Amino acid sequence: MMEIAHHTNHLRWFEMGRIEYFRRCGISLWDMMQEGIVFPITKVSCEYKEVARFDDVLRVELTVASLSRAQCTFTYRIIRDSDNALICTGETQNVFTAKETGKIIRLPDIFFKPMKAVAEEE
Repeated sequence: MMEIAHHTNHLRWFEMGRIEYFRRCGISLWDMMQEGIVFPITKVSCEYKEVARFDDVLRVELTVASLSRAQCTFTYRIIRDSDNALICTGETQNVFTAKETGKIIRLPDIFFKPMKAVAEEE
């Protein structure tokens, strides 16, 4: 059924939520990558509640469930605006790694402090 959004789109919407979170922190993911830091997902879960259809206006609610200098866990709720239906819930665990080596690193203050400040506001 073409009018129903494919289930993999939900993970893209999670990603959009993460990008918006970093914007709220005043952090550009491009700047992190230029500093040699990448942020891969090590774990993901998604529980589907309702279908999302093409042309639905959706919002992604993201919460920082845990944050350390080495990793961050986000939880998500995707809501359809027209009726406030809960489309899905989910969680990702991301680790901060060195782009060159792929090894886990400690996030520098320039990135960690604003992330922590925004997470504490929520």
